[in-house]
Amino acid sequence: MKVAYWLSKILAGLALIVLMYGFVVPSVGFHGTLERIKDGKVGEIPAYVYPLWNFYQKDRYISINTPQKVRGDLKKMIEISEEIGVPSMPVWKFSLEAPNYPKEAFPYGLPVFIHFDGLSGEVHEMNTINHYVGMAHMERGGIYERALAPYALIMLALLLALFMIYDYKWIDFLMAIPVLLPFLFMGIYGYWLYWFGHTLQSGAITIKPFMPILLGDGKVAQFTTHAYPVIGFWALASISVLSLAAWILKVKACKHHVERKATLLRHFWAACVVIASLLAGLYTLMTDSNVNTLAKISAIVGTTKPQPVTEVIVQTPSVKTQEAIEKEREAEQNKQALKVKALEDRAGSLGKFKVSQLYKSNCAPCHGVNGEGAMGTKLLGLKQDAMMQTLLDYKQHQEEMHIAVLDHMSKEEIQSVIDEISRFEAK
Repeated sequence: MKVAYWLSKILAGLALIVLMYGFVVPSVGFHGTLERIKDGKVGEIPAYVYPLWNFYQKDRYISINTPQKVRGDLKKMIEISEEIGVPSMPVWKFSLEAPNYPKEAFPYGLPVFIHFDGLSGEVHEMNTINHYVGMAHMERGGIYERALAPYALIMLALLLALFMIYDYKWIDFLMAIPVLLPFLFMGIYGYWLYWFGHTLQSGAITIKPFMPILLGDGKVAQFTTHAYPVIGFWALASISVLSLAAWILKVKACKHHVERKATLLRHFWAACVVIASLLAGLYTLMTDSNVNTLAKISAIVGTTKPQPVTEVIVQTPSVKTQEAIEKEREAEQNKQALKVKALEDRAGSLGKFKVSQLYKSNCAPCHGVNGEGAMGTKLLGLKQDAMMQTLLDYKQHQEEMHIAVLDHMSKEEIQSVIDEISRFEAK
């Protein structure tokens, strides 16, 4: 039994190494850096952050618009305001394919990687497409989870270390947490997918509330989507397997074998109940789309008000002939196709002009990459007072797309964008 006892410690140690290397070190070391960059406090970034980020970004995907000479160099990327993702292991990949993102230029489609503590990949371009269909920016999801992730990972690493050092039953029972880690991630990720698909503003393309694809291939409007686990998920799976094996071996190695075996069984069935509850809750979350559920979700998140689901009244063939229905449907599809084509002609060039990240994310999708006008009005030549009055008019007339953008911007950020636009030169 001594062999099993020490083997349990070795397995727990391996799980701890994977957790520390893939998640704890990069997440804790990089914590707060993106906020400092956004606030213009680059001088406050600790010196160790630069080699840490550069090390973890080797062979990782970086935005296609990033110049080759600065890729993998955090300091240079900050200097030219390039898009920067978190360095921890990506757990899930969501990618999109569309006619305006050809394979030659975008061999991996338009990928965004989901991490415990943030995002990486083509986040700006994906936000642009989300804006077209009335979906919130990706940064609005998991705000509290991302902020708490470094501390939760530290606590998890501490739990594995305590399991290796001490032989207390309550510590053994808490090993259910690393065992269930992949399922916990999928549950949280699935919840936020549901929230994004059911909290829609009015966009250039009108779509009904839907559940984005969690695993596999799907389609949203004219875009093909793919969602699959990546290296970080398999790291979580290895932590889960190693933790479960260490837990079982340690229980078997204890003195009171019979009693500990019964405890192990109770723990095992408790873990099964928790897994079943998580999967049942996730399934209910994906399928239940009534207004009460939406209200509860929005109340929990607290970042946006629930949007009422418009009731769809389907006329029966006795009121309207099937031929008339088909003609209306075809006309609507043609109308949407024209909108999509107009948007696709512009979307591919976003992010290439050297304007601020604030303008890229919040203004460029509608008003053009340098204020020339696209879906929205032309901004070139506008003065500060006129732009401020325009923004006030948008709120006064309850224009949903602008309210959705302005509500998550501070007064300082709005003023900064206005100052920047006022410096645009008319062409």
